[in-house]
Amino acid sequence: MTYTLAMAAEQEVRIAEDGVREVPMTKARAMLTRVIRDTREDVIVSAFTERGERKAYVVTPEWYERARSALGES
Repeated sequence: MTYTLAMAAEQEVRIAEDGVREVPMTKARAMLTRVIRDTREDVIVSAFTERGERKAYVVTPEWYERARSALGES
């Protein structure tokens, strides 16, 4: 696969229409501390992406527990 400038542009951190910050996996390591801090302090939900597709989310423990409760899990 040939690397193009368009590919580089697609790998930028962005805020999606649903308000989730999307962080490409190529930038995840460099941004991990910031992502965790922003999630904890500012309740910013982030998603790690690979080729533009969301692969994992970073959410607060409270958000996770509410989601589990809503699904009827303990």
